[in-house]
Amino acid sequence: MSAYLMAHDLGTSSHKCSVFDAEGRLVAAAAAVYPTQLRSGGEAEQQPADWWDAVVRTTRQVLEQVDAASVQAVAFGAHMMGVVAVDGCGEVLHPALIHADTRSAALEPAMFERIGEQQLYALTGNRIDSHYPLPKLLWLRENRPDVYRRAAYFIQAKDYLVFRMTGRLGTTDYSDASLTGLFDIRACRWADDLLAEFAVPRDRLPDILPSSELAGRVIPEAAAATGLLAGTPVVIGGGDGSCAALGAGAVRPGDAYVYLGTTAWVSRTTAEPVIDEERRIFNMCGPEAHSYNALGTMQTAGAAYEWAVRSFAAKELADAEAGREGGISPYEAAERELRGLPWGANGLLFHPYLMGERSPVWDKDARGTFFGLGIGHTRFDMLRAVMEGISYALLSIAEALEPSAPIDRYTVIGGGMRSAVWRSVLASALGKPIAVPSQTGEATSLGAAMSAGIAAGMYEDYSDAAAKLRRDLQTTLPDSEGRRVYEEGYRQYKRLYEVLRERYGALERLRA
Repeated sequence: MSAYLMAHDLGTSSHKCSVFDAEGRLVAAAAAVYPTQLRSGGEAEQQPADWWDAVVRTTRQVLEQVDAASVQAVAFGAHMMGVVAVDGCGEVLHPALIHADTRSAALEPAMFERIGEQQLYALTGNRIDSHYPLPKLLWLRENRPDVYRRAAYFIQAKDYLVFRMTGRLGTTDYSDASLTGLFDIRACRWADDLLAEFAVPRDRLPDILPSSELAGRVIPEAAAATGLLAGTPVVIGGGDGSCAALGAGAVRPGDAYVYLGTTAWVSRTTAEPVIDEERRIFNMCGPEAHSYNALGTMQTAGAAYEWAVRSFAAKELADAEAGREGGISPYEAAERELRGLPWGANGLLFHPYLMGERSPVWDKDARGTFFGLGIGHTRFDMLRAVMEGISYALLSIAEALEPSAPIDRYTVIGGGMRSAVWRSVLASALGKPIAVPSQTGEATSLGAAMSAGIAAGMYEDYSDAAAKLRRDLQTTLPDSEGRRVYEEGYRQYKRLYEVLRERYGALERLRA
């Protein structure tokens, strides 16, 4: 009988259950969606029961293709920086405040009066704001005191799923712990000084385990629900950022990768945290203590491109919906047009700041801009400018990471890399070769599976796992002419932001 690994990847809007063989080949997969409650004031909540329901449904679907007895271990990856308040029996006391929840923003000034932003960054390796669990906990204490008082633990999304699968409560991994705002990034433990300063009880925070450590085994109730065999090993897994790094093969110091999805980030694996004087980047732990990923995240990458396709390829969308054009997707139709356009989108620049920007500018007021638009430009020039603007934004993050150590090439994962045009644009903007795995959309799941494989004895460690996985890589080299054009375009891109940065706030006065 074949030996397989099961990985659960809980995303912001959907969940995927994947089964891989020992060489990392995808054997079976299923997905399910769940709602997010978005309300005014920055509220963004999900129901953990919906997460578990998605796990149950997708597990049952893949086990229609795979014998449950062949599953050697199960691991979880999930979205990070949330807060799930549970009582001592694991009952959820409040909807999960996910990473996008910013209702605690009003508490930031008082928080920084207690500990300055620079001091907090130096200790945690992160610019702490309302996206992080620390201010979310302070908000719960102030606004939901009964929930805060009754909570036995404040845990992350994957930690809740591990509890439902194993019955073990109160565990997390280093990656999720490192993005709470309460973690000493150098010592790799809960920061006692911060806990004391903000009066957060240590006994309400979970114990921290390596991602490949056995959290427990599938309990009979979970087996009956999912179809897995009772007793199947379950490992703690990691946050989606850490799992993506593993799946991209970034396991050794110096390895670098780009994730290009709805959001995007540039990351390099390091032996020590990278504390940037300008606080342009942030740090999180990898799957083990004292393994790190230094990275920067842009707010709207694939989201900006999808917005552009909806806005500028409406005809292609309508054709696809009506079954015209031989079933070609609007993205494929746009790709055909973009291939014929010159580097630099005929002199058009775009800033992809549709929801503000994070790394490296950290400007919540920044907004998207087309610059240089003329009567001769077409909608496809605009679409290409969006693609190039996103690539410039990723270059700006890569520049912030470069001083810590030179980067020779990037592995690039995520759905955006299905586009050959975008691969060429990104390689030329970065000025470095990029390597795209054939399973570019499976990296996060594959990273979780690597942790499961170590626990199951299939791999010795992450380096061994990375060496044993089949990686069919498609390498794209920078184009010399494209590089020349993009060097000048990038200078203008940065200068344009400096000119406009003081004016973004004034745009609010134009709203009716």
